[in-house]
Amino acid sequence: MSSSRIFAAIVLTTLLGCGDNTTVAVCFGDAVFCHVAFNPLANPGPDQTVAAGDIVTLDGSNSEPSGGIQSYSWAQTGGPSVTLADANKARASFVAPSVTSDAILSFRLTVVDQGNQADTDTTLVTVQPATSTAVSTALALFEGPLQPDATTPATADCASATADLPPDVATAQRGLWLAARSIAIAKGVDAEDPSAFLDASRVLVTNAGATVGVAGQIETFGLVLLGSLVQERDPALRDAVAARLTGAVMLDDPATLLSGGSEVTDANGIALTPTPDTAQAKARAIARLLASRARCIDGSQAIALTGAGLRVIADAASRGE
Repeated sequence: MSSSRIFAAIVLTTLLGCGDNTTVAVCFGDAVFCHVAFNPLANPGPDQTVAAGDIVTLDGSNSEPSGGIQSYSWAQTGGPSVTLADANKARASFVAPSVTSDAILSFRLTVVDQGNQADTDTTLVTVQPATSTAVSTALALFEGPLQPDATTPATADCASATADLPPDVATAQRGLWLAARSIAIAKGVDAEDPSAFLDASRVLVTNAGATVGVAGQIETFGLVLLGSLVQERDPALRDAVAARLTGAVMLDDPATLLSGGSEVTDANGIALTPTPDTAQAKARAIARLLASRARCIDGSQAIALTGAGLRVIADAASRGE
């Protein structure tokens, strides 16, 4: 083959390419349209884990060839039944069903290209109970933006929500955080290595000053639970907590706070506000935590979200989860 014929073949291949599912074959330097269509590739997106009540999007827009798919079809093939919206579009959606334990839903995507060639693939969506997601969300917040001011690590995602809190708010938030984390570790709700929490607690116990009023009582409550947690684990920290508690005043009825019969508010200073409907209080705590996943939180949410975290962790601990 002459160099000119090779050059011509390369030029024709480059110019004619594979548009409209037509490939160009170069046969001894002569370009002919072979009309060979490559099979499409269905891409239903990665597997997902969501909470009950979430709006879930199934995304098949990365199926190939890009721009060459003439039809999409989504179908549920397993798990609790849901209603798919836009089941004949690249992106379909549904509301995750209410579940009492983790449930796996499977969805099959079928794509057909311009040459009427088809391909299918499946994606899985694990739906967790809203309570489980709320607990995991709380634990993540406690290790991130809701860590008390003296121990908050720098993160690339969201800034601290506790760094500039007013003194009484910071004190109450500290107590709620200590209580929630101590219960989570003691009752196995948080099965991770507690070393980082204990290190942070040492800083808090050393740096925190005595505070009076309701905020101080909430902090005392958290310190008491911390002291119980480290009774055998860390004698040095136990002794530091005991020294810090000298002369401290405890909440009159901490069980009410744990059961949801009251919640800490900060609209007009730190206060314990009765919540007669404990089921409603739990639902409100779950809703607050689930909503926090959508964006970074700030100081105005610190008390409400730390209290919500304590509420769902105490509930999980009481049920042995």
